[in-house]
Amino acid sequence: MRLASTRTLRREIDQAVLAGRSIAQIETEVIAPCALDDEARAALWLYADGSLARAAAGHLPVIAETGLTGPSGLI
Repeated sequence: MRLASTRTLRREIDQAVLAGRSIAQIETEVIAPCALDDEARAALWLYADGSLARAAAGHLPVIAETGLTGPSGLI
């Protein structure tokens, strides 16, 4: 099992969204390999689903060099 912070995983989800990955691919490649409890896994899945919905509406995530995400690089 991979250990990663939820901040790191959210950044990886944002990168996957930008790369055009599906929710199934994000689950398989980013979320599933991690040592997470059920609550954290569900929260990340919902984050990914919401990120994909925002991207479909034309609001792509911004990934700043600081590692923070959001409309202007802020959380």
